[in-house]
Amino acid sequence: MEKRNISGYPHIDKPWMQFHDEELANKEDMHANLTEYLKSKTKGLDDNIATVYYGNKTNYGEFWQKVNNASKAMSVLGIDANDRVMNLVPNIPESGEIFLGAAQIGAISDFIDPRPDSMDLIANAKKVLELIDFEKTNHIIALDQCYLGMLKPIENELKERGIDRIVTLSAADSMTPFGKLDYLKDVITYNNLKNNREKYELEKEIEKMYKNGELTKEEEQELRRELDSRLLKWYRALSEKVKLMKKMDEKYNEAVKSSSIEIIKYADLLKSINYANYRSVYNPNQIIYIAHTSGTSGARPKPITLTSENLISGTEQLGKIGRFYSPNEKILHILPYFSPLGGNNNYILNLASGATNIEIPEFEINEIGYLIKKYRPNVFLATPSWLLSLMHCKYLQKMDLSFINRIVYGGDSMTKEDEEKLNAWLKAHGCKVSVEKGHGMSEYGGCGSYSYKDYNRYDSIGVPLPNTTYTLVNPDVDDRLEPLKFTDDKERLLGEIAVTSDAVTPGVLDDHIIVPKYKMADVEVTDKAILDKLDKRYFSFEMTERGTYIIRDNRDYMRTRDIAEMDRDGLFYFHSRKDRSFSRFDGYKVKPYEIEKVIEESPLVKYCRIVPYYDEAMRGIMPKAHIVLDDSVDQSDIKEITKEIIEEQILKNPQMSSRQIPRKVKYRDSLPMTKNSKTNFNALINEGLDGTEISVNVEETNISVGKIDIILPRQDKKKVLK
Repeated sequence: MEKRNISGYPHIDKPWMQFHDEELANKEDMHANLTEYLKSKTKGLDDNIATVYYGNKTNYGEFWQKVNNASKAMSVLGIDANDRVMNLVPNIPESGEIFLGAAQIGAISDFIDPRPDSMDLIANAKKVLELIDFEKTNHIIALDQCYLGMLKPIENELKERGIDRIVTLSAADSMTPFGKLDYLKDVITYNNLKNNREKYELEKEIEKMYKNGELTKEEEQELRRELDSRLLKWYRALSEKVKLMKKMDEKYNEAVKSSSIEIIKYADLLKSINYANYRSVYNPNQIIYIAHTSGTSGARPKPITLTSENLISGTEQLGKIGRFYSPNEKILHILPYFSPLGGNNNYILNLASGATNIEIPEFEINEIGYLIKKYRPNVFLATPSWLLSLMHCKYLQKMDLSFINRIVYGGDSMTKEDEEKLNAWLKAHGCKVSVEKGHGMSEYGGCGSYSYKDYNRYDSIGVPLPNTTYTLVNPDVDDRLEPLKFTDDKERLLGEIAVTSDAVTPGVLDDHIIVPKYKMADVEVTDKAILDKLDKRYFSFEMTERGTYIIRDNRDYMRTRDIAEMDRDGLFYFHSRKDRSFSRFDGYKVKPYEIEKVIEESPLVKYCRIVPYYDEAMRGIMPKAHIVLDDSVDQSDIKEITKEIIEEQILKNPQMSSRQIPRKVKYRDSLPMTKNSKTNFNALINEGLDGTEISVNVEETNISVGKIDIILPRQDKKKVLK
């Protein structure tokens, strides 16, 4: 391959361009309005299916009419360009239609996580109110159950802020009668899968105890009978779900009657738009989408503002490397709208390709394989832990997966060994493609680098997209960007990734700088030939008195806090995070220092350290807390101590999420230290699980959280099921 390391500086040489078509990369195909851009991409595909949702199929002709209707509905509500519409919605058809309807008239869709953080309604509502105040929301659209759990308690506060109306949606609005039965069938299936998983884990424990002589044959049989009796029967699970749905409808109707503000059903709003019009807004720099990082940043999830140009650029760059899908390919839309990976790479890219979105509003996160079995998607985009869990799904063991044309992971890294195992498993099941992967951040629309074809290599996150520049800077210098340089003795560089692209967020919301931008430090070169390679749109230079040349990069860069390596071919290899953060099994970014800080604010706690561990039940990474209690604490009731820490420091804290709850808690007398008297995190991670941990079980799906149980380490081995 052609070597492009001329100056030695990656941001100047861009050696990865050897993998791209530079003529295509330089071709501009921009539109000023995201919705009009997507309409142009699907021109002539009116009869192709755009969305599938519980018995309801919508072709592109019908889909764009529904988007236009959403624009009309917003105009009827008085929503104008630059107005901010907060959306508390899952992946149902109306969510995307409203998003694109708002973009068409220049309104801003502000998506927040629709999942309540706890069973404390007031705490949930306060968190939403904080976001509303900070992000200056004008209007709200919410799923009916989100309205009940997250907005009803703050109606008076909303009215004081000038929000006197909420538009509500129901997940059942677009379901056909058959589709509603199919939804209830899913309830039964998930219950059976949960039973099978729980039974399998506990049967292993019973068998182990029996072999170790801890149980007699009679005691073993008694435990097995007790196990069977505790599993929830399918008809009871179905009955409970139906009762819950009926109860929620009753609560909703009662809430509407007693509401101090106007509650409008979106389905009813659409009946009033027959003579309504809307005005399209064409401005590439118009912010139309506010997403949020998956982990918190200080007091609240960090809002990421993205313009039409940002979203279109990120989508077009994937198209330029041949990653548009084929029309009518079926794609699971399971990643959420509040994350650009879900709203952009798992939705906008699908539409730009003329593909079919299979909308999934709610699912059991650790039973993701069921969706593959049920829907047989051609494309599957997920986190590494979701993909790795497929190999353990018994109901996929004999399934032919030749219908999968592309399988992609993002949001976290995967080891070479795991990726090799996954590719071998896929091949053994008839799949003809290997796993592809990308790297990116919410700050630039989800994806910034990609592994594909010749640059899909193990351990690598691929190369930057054609109009994106990744470079490595000194991670120890925080106030400026010091670019790293290849020298003759280096085959790889190690540093912090800095990124510039048309897809990168403006980084500002009102007067708040959300994402700081930096200029690259000037570099000095001696070879005049380097100047001929410079893109004069971005670089300038001047000659020094010594006859050398100072090159200035005029672009703005953002720091990622990702530490990576880069080889001379331009391939990047993820190494670690500067802030010790890691992704849970569902892709939620856990930032240990934030959890440690709030737990250490408890008068019960002296020290807290958070590390990742592999959770077999969830089939992925979860947070574990190592806690040293204050010397004055009476530890006779450790379960009550754990309950108080979780309730007071996390569940009742409007700055925290239930996803930050440590699922294992280990109390210890002291923390292991390094020779430099710092916490030895590697030692904590390498300890793994030894059975002395307290378990904190949280019932959750992708959009809901249920009861929380605190389970002490088993002391009486004959009470394994308690």
